[in-house]
Order: sequence, then C-alpha cells, then structure tokens
Amino acid sequence: MKIGLVSCLMKDNDTKHQLKQIEHYVSTNHNCDLICFGESFLQGFEGLTWEYDEDIKRALAKDDPIILHIRQLAKNYKCGISFGFIEKEEDIIYGSNMVIDSCGEIIDVFRRVSTGWKEPIANSKYKEGKGFHTFTYMDKVLGVAICGDLWDDCFFKDLEQIKMDILLWPLYVDFSIEQWNKSFQKEYVERTKKLPYPVLMINSFVEDPHRAKGGCYVLYRNEIVISLPMGNIGLLELELY
Repeated sequence: MKIGLVSCLMKDNDTKHQLKQIEHYVSTNHNCDLICFGESFLQGFEGLTWEYDEDIKRALAKDDPIILHIRQLAKNYKCGISFGFIEKEEDIIYGSNMVIDSCGEIIDVFRRVSTGWKEPIANSKYKEGKGFHTFTYMDKVLGVAICGDLWDDCFFKDLEQIKMDILLWPLYVDFSIEQWNKSFQKEYVERTKKLPYPVLMINSFVEDPHRAKGGCYVLYRNEIVISLPMGNIGLLELELY
C-alpha cells in the first residue's frame, strides 16, 4: 500500500482551489493508493467565522455535491483520498476528516475529539466527536487524529491502547521554519514516541508568511523516518508492507 502525504497551497473559503489541488495530486500520482491532505483542507483552516448562521452554510454534509465530486475523482483515478473538512450533520458543526476509497465510497469520517479547534465565542452547535476508532483499507488498519487530539493526555492514553497499522495526523501548525527546526520538531517527535505505530503528520501551506508552511513527516519510535521538510510544497510517498 502506497500513501502520499500532501503539503500544498490552501486558501480559506476557496473550495474550487482546493478541489483543483486534490485533482492535481490524485491525477499525477497514479502509483499511490491513498493521498492525504491536511486539517480543514477543503474549506481552509480559517474557513469559519464563528457566526453560526454563516458557518452552517459553509459546512458540508456527507452528501454535499462537493463531497460527491471528490468521490467521483477517487473513482475516476482509482485512488483513495483523505482530507480535513468542516462537516455538518443536521444543525451541528464538526471539525472532521473524511477518507474515500479507490471506488469512491466513504469508508471513514472522524470528528476531532479535542476542543482546541474552536474559538471561545463558538456556541453549543460546534461540537466534538465521541472518541477514536479504526477502519480498514487494503488490508491495513488505519486511525485518524486531528491536530490537538494528540496533545490531550486523556485522549492520548486511549490512542496508546488501540491497535492499528498507521495513524493519520492531519493538522495545522504555523510555527516559523526556524522555530520548527530549532525546537518544535523535536517536541512533536517526542510526543508520538509512545505510540506503537507510525504517525503520518500532514500540514498545509498558506502564502501568508505568518501562517502554516507545510511539511509532512512520518514519525515512529522517537525519530523522523522520512519527511518533506517544512517550507516545501509537494507529496511525500511511503509504502506499507
């Protein structure tokens, strides 16, 4: 199973741009079985206003035409796609990640369990998921955690007990490249060392110099196995046997 982790340009509230990015990477990496994008990728990390009446319009249900379009891309190119998005179910908004298989079927939706994605002004209609779970794709057992989920000690203890082959970790970090290389990179490696499986970290790239600068990393056993270093745009490929 070949997985591609994508660090690419993300624009807030520009789903047309994001869809073009998804199609570009899926269409030009036929050797990958699953291509993964970062946290809140579809609407952009700053895609919410925290005004509920506006945000419920921006959030997407699982049967939204945009989701159907991505499912068709996965089917057309015979490649699985994983991406973060702002989800709505009835009148509730979640920070979620969806995985679609190479036949265009939705095989997983994970809702962030930690509260750090919300601004203090968010009302009770912005909610978290109920816990972690796993799913199977191409005989591999996968799980998902979103950004701060790995920094909450209670949730982290749950992850230590779950059996899986890999953990997808879409996130958004906006450290400067200098800060990341000097200290934060080491902290992220240290944080994941107790997990008994590789952690696949996926960060997006934003043009604003004070925002996310991409980077994809495979973290396992207290080291960086392979990486697309922060500051770069592109696809990092790894193979699971």
